[in-house]
Amino acid sequence: MEDLYYNLSKEEFSKGRKILIWLFASLITISGLWNLLLKILGNKNYSGLTISVILLTIGAFLFFIAILATVKRKEHFFRVDNKVIAYRFGLIFPSSRSFNWEEVKSIYFPPHSKKAILVMQNGNIITINLTWIEKNKSRLIIKHLYYTGQKKAKEIYRKNIKK
Repeated sequence: MEDLYYNLSKEEFSKGRKILIWLFASLITISGLWNLLLKILGNKNYSGLTISVILLTIGAFLFFIAILATVKRKEHFFRVDNKVIAYRFGLIFPSSRSFNWEEVKSIYFPPHSKKAILVMQNGNIITINLTWIEKNKSRLIIKHLYYTGQKKAKEIYRKNIKK
């Protein structure tokens, strides 16, 4: 099979989406602070402290998403060729690994799962979890790993690994 290289960081937020997420996060946080200020001033028509806590929590979550969408991250990729399996992906703490095909003893593909389990020559077991990659790309990556492993004459199992 030919070499496979997927750039997984292609789909980023557009400029308009970034502006909208920052705007929503700001408005929700300001409304939570306004509710908290009304509670401190002792307004009789106040709706409750829990609403301001909920709004501030949602605002903090939206700010977290906005920061993740705005910050430029390193390139995320998945590459399978005749010599190596290399990848870098993940949201907060991205995992970056590279393996030579000579080090791989066998490959397990659990049924109904987006995982590939590599058993190395030295006995190490490495799980490649493709759950967070979109369905079409993860299916093609697993398919490519399967056919390249067959071509390299590795032991391939379509079942769960027995420990």
